[in-house]
Amino acid sequence: MRAAGVRVVLGSDSAGDPSRTIGWHAIWEVDALGKAGMTPSEVIVASTRLAAETLRMDQLGTVAPGKSADFVVLNANPLDDIANTRKIFKVYLRGQEVERARMRAKWEAEWRGATPPRR
Repeated sequence: MRAAGVRVVLGSDSAGDPSRTIGWHAIWEVDALGKAGMTPSEVIVASTRLAAETLRMDQLGTVAPGKSADFVVLNANPLDDIANTRKIFKVYLRGQEVERARMRAKWEAEWRGATPPRR
């Protein structure tokens, strides 16, 4: 498809579907793009800049002055292995670090207090 000029972008369909964990399907799609023959660099560009351009989301897709400053800091280089995108060290949204440990604790507390589903 790419040889024919088709623009390939990340476009996970997990949002809005309660049976899917938001984020994991995007990670699986990143892996699939790599297995389909794209280089790690091509996968990253397809998942960031090209996806934002395709959706006409001008404030996203790259880190540059005047943009949203949403990015992930990894513990390993994804150019060496695209699976390294799973090795997340920090997450920033609009230039502010996301307090992941606090979010996890809150979600775990909510999960522990949840009523089990009826069978």
